[in-house]
Amino acid sequence: MTAPALPASRFGRAARPAAWVAMPLLSVANQYCAERLAHALGGDLPSWGWFAAALHSPWLQAWVGLEVVTLLVWMMVLAKLSLSAAFPMTAVGYVLVIAMGWTVLGEPASLLQALGGAAILAGVWLLDQAEARA
Repeated sequence: MTAPALPASRFGRAARPAAWVAMPLLSVANQYCAERLAHALGGDLPSWGWFAAALHSPWLQAWVGLEVVTLLVWMMVLAKLSLSAAFPMTAVGYVLVIAMGWTVLGEPASLLQALGGAAILAGVWLLDQAEARA
């Protein structure tokens, strides 16, 4: 049994915003869950107890759920955009992860990270402009 198809016009219009907004935000949410899981497991080396603790962690469950949502959104994006148009937009997630680390997790952020983030954003914007003109 197949899922009902969305109208092509609405589906196509949603692909670019999903790539620009949803994918980077899902990336940040995934990394947050991974970081919380790593801290919950205490940095121990993987063992049977470690795997059991990981499987029972709500952070792992959230992470897996987010990965499923990420896969579904990514498939929607790739159905309507070329990989060369969509993939650079996922790099925005790198910048958001730096910002999340600094604001939410209290990690230090350096001037070089800020400059690198600005370079990533400029590159993504330039790639998007080139794709829009093609």
